[in-house]
Amino acid sequence: MASDPIPAPPCCFHTRAVISILTITNQKLITLKKISIAALIAATAACAANTASAQGTERIATLTVENDLFVGEDNGYTNGTYFSWAHGGLSEFNDENLPDWIHAISRNLYISTMSGKRRGVSYLVGQAMQTPADITQPELIEDDVPYVGLLLWQGSLHAYDDHLADKLSLAWGIAGPAAGAKHTQTTLHQWVGADEPMGWGHQINNELAFRVGAERLWRIVRFTLAEQTGFDMIGIGSAGVGTLKSNVAAGLSFRFGYGLDRSFPTATVLPGREINPLAGSVAHSWSLFFNVLGEYVANDISIDGNTFSDSHAVKLEHWQNQFVAGLAFNWERWAFLLSNVKASERHEQQIEPGDFGSLSVTYHF
Repeated sequence: MASDPIPAPPCCFHTRAVISILTITNQKLITLKKISIAALIAATAACAANTASAQGTERIATLTVENDLFVGEDNGYTNGTYFSWAHGGLSEFNDENLPDWIHAISRNLYISTMSGKRRGVSYLVGQAMQTPADITQPELIEDDVPYVGLLLWQGSLHAYDDHLADKLSLAWGIAGPAAGAKHTQTTLHQWVGADEPMGWGHQINNELAFRVGAERLWRIVRFTLAEQTGFDMIGIGSAGVGTLKSNVAAGLSFRFGYGLDRSFPTATVLPGREINPLAGSVAHSWSLFFNVLGEYVANDISIDGNTFSDSHAVKLEHWQNQFVAGLAFNWERWAFLLSNVKASERHEQQIEPGDFGSLSVTYHF
C-alpha cells in the first residue's frame, strides 16, 4: 500500500505564503512603474506632436542634471535629471501649438488673454530623489528626511515682454517606489564605486501628486555700461498649491552681463529646480547672476511624507530661504547654465543647510 504523502510542516506553508505575497507585491510594483512611465510617455508624445506642428516657431531642448556631489556632498536633495523642450515666438496659444486639453483649460486665463505679449510653451519630464545624510544605515533614521523618489511631468505656459515675464505651470507625477529612484541611485553608485544606499525600504509610499504654480518676474532697475553690457535687478513673485508643494515666495535677482535686454524672459528664479527651457532662445549673451528668495511653505511631500497614508516624515520648517549664484552663457545654437543653490533648513531637525549644484545644456533648433 502506498503511504500517505508526508504533510509539509507549518513553516513551509508560511514560507510559501510570504514568497507568494512578495512576488505579487513585486509584480504590482513593476506594473505600477510601467504604468507611470507609460503615462509620462503618452503625455510627452501628445505634447511633442503639438510642438512639431507649430510651424515657424523657435524650438529648444534642454538636459539638466542636479546633484549635491557638484558641491562635494551626498545628502539631502541627492539627484535630479530632467529633459525639457519648448517652442517660443508665438503670438497666441491655440489648438495648433497646444494639446487640446491644455488649450481648453487655459484659453480664458490671464496667461492667454494678456495683450501685447510674446508667448512660449515648455514641457519637462524627469526623475528626482532625496535621501537622508547617512545612506549606509538600513534602519529608519527618524530625525532626518525620508527617502523620496519622484517621477515628474510638467507643462508651462509663458507670456512675456521686455519688462514682465509670467509663467503658469501644471506638474503631476508619482512619488514612491514606482518612481524607480532606488534602482537609479543603486545602479549609479555601483558605477562610480560609491556607498550602496541601504535605507530605501523606508521610502514614502506610492502616491499620485500634483502642483499648480504661477510666477512673475519684472525688471525693476537696469543700467547700460557699454554697448549691450550692463546690470539689472529683477523682482520675483511666485505661488503654488498641490500635494507636491504649496508655497508663496518673493525675492530679487541681480544680473551682470551682455545682452540682458534680450535674455530677460529667460531669467530663472531657482535654476537648480525651476528649469526655464526658453534659455536657449537668445544667441550671443552671457550673465552672472545672484538670486535671493524667501518663502512660506505650507506643505512639502519630501518633508511631510505621504498626503493620504502614513509614512516617515519630519517636522516642516515653514519659513525658508534660498540663495542662488551662477553663470548663464549662450552662443549660437547652444546655451549653458551652471548654478549653485544654498538653502536654509527645510525641517526642524536639520543640522546643516542644503547645498547642491545644477548644470543645464540647451540646444536651439
